[in-house]
Amino acid sequence: MWATAVAAQETPYAATSRGAQCALQKDATLSCRYVVGQDLEFSLHRVTEPNVRLEVVRNDPAGDYRIEPELLGRCVLVRFGERDAAKPGAGYVSAAVSGKNGMVYHTLRECRLAR
Repeated sequence: MWATAVAAQETPYAATSRGAQCALQKDATLSCRYVVGQDLEFSLHRVTEPNVRLEVVRNDPAGDYRIEPELLGRCVLVRFGERDAAKPGAGYVSAAVSGKNGMVYHTLRECRLAR
């Protein structure tokens, strides 16, 4: 139980980075899976391709972390969910996952500028 409480206090960047796994698929495309906290799980399929696809498995806005349900400039924006949104400064802390390379960035701007 203690580990769960600690995980909920991680920044979106730290939690997303820790929960990332990427693998090459049989069709030679890259897919990445992100398990972030207890309430968020999503995948990016065809990473590096112009037609990267977001698949949302779990995204509870009332939970610990949440995402916007669409790609923003080939990036997925990860924020605190309502459970942790009351923390001071939580509205300004986020992470962005790039559909161009599968990497996690601190800001949407960094993600959009990624190669």
